[in-house]
Amino acid sequence: MRPWVVLFAMLGLLVSMAACTGEESAGAPSTTFAPVTTTTSTILAPNTTATSTTSPDDSQESDANPFPAGEPVDLVYISDSGGAEVAEKYAALTSEALDREVRLHDLRQGGMSITSVPALVRGSTRVVADAEIIVLYAHPGGLEYDLPEPNILTCFQALDVFDDDYAGPEWTPGTKWEPTPVVPEVEDWQPYRDVLDEVYGEIWEARDGRPVVLRAHDIYNGFIAPWRELGIEPECTANWEVEMQVIREAAEANGAVFVSFFDAFNGSGHDEDPREKGWMQDDGMHANEEGGAVAAEALIGVGFELSEPPQ
Repeated sequence: MRPWVVLFAMLGLLVSMAACTGEESAGAPSTTFAPVTTTTSTILAPNTTATSTTSPDDSQESDANPFPAGEPVDLVYISDSGGAEVAEKYAALTSEALDREVRLHDLRQGGMSITSVPALVRGSTRVVADAEIIVLYAHPGGLEYDLPEPNILTCFQALDVFDDDYAGPEWTPGTKWEPTPVVPEVEDWQPYRDVLDEVYGEIWEARDGRPVVLRAHDIYNGFIAPWRELGIEPECTANWEVEMQVIREAAEANGAVFVSFFDAFNGSGHDEDPREKGWMQDDGMHANEEGGAVAAEALIGVGFELSEPPQ
């Protein structure tokens, strides 16, 4: 199936499939879940004592210490399939770092657009309210059509030329793909930013403003090689960078700690191909098991400092 079709058009299919899907067995990774159903799995702390990045003590829970000694930690992971292979690994690393049980409330849903997340949070108020850690990511599904054209969608549509059944405009290898994607401004992504702000508002409302370890991540780019071949890598990467900047700015404005999977997978210059590193599945969209470990390490690397709602 064509990558851009999977990325931007499978939402409706997967949501309808999820509605017919019951809860997965505990601990079984999945990327499709009913919108308001949490799958909870438990990660037990190792037998050996690990060094905690927060140095929790024996005191009762407080704003300074969200992890009272001996108490389990509830981790809510809200994501589309960009969280594939990540949530379980992050939960395991958290259990090791804090030396305690971690209960993973898995709200990943393949194809889920950010526009679906406010309702998801409202439907999961109890687990969001009770969580010690919340992780958030969802793609802008459908909002890309508000961008100046040709845009990031053009970058994905151009990939169709590599399909055996391609029947679109002729392209000669060694030449630049036309039309060349336009590089948008951050302001062009305002519809995405608006929904991101709404999601954070729902999270803080569910928590009644109580502090939480709130993490937001962006997403890696596995399409560098074909974009280079098509001659549109600079424009398409710049499109990606602007979108990721919107995610970063929304996180920082709403009290979350931002973690860049884009930097971790593609390097600080965003020109490294994670497929060459062996971190991606064949579809170029999803991390494989090794890539999931890289993403989980990036999340654990920022520690467990509490986030507070914006003033």
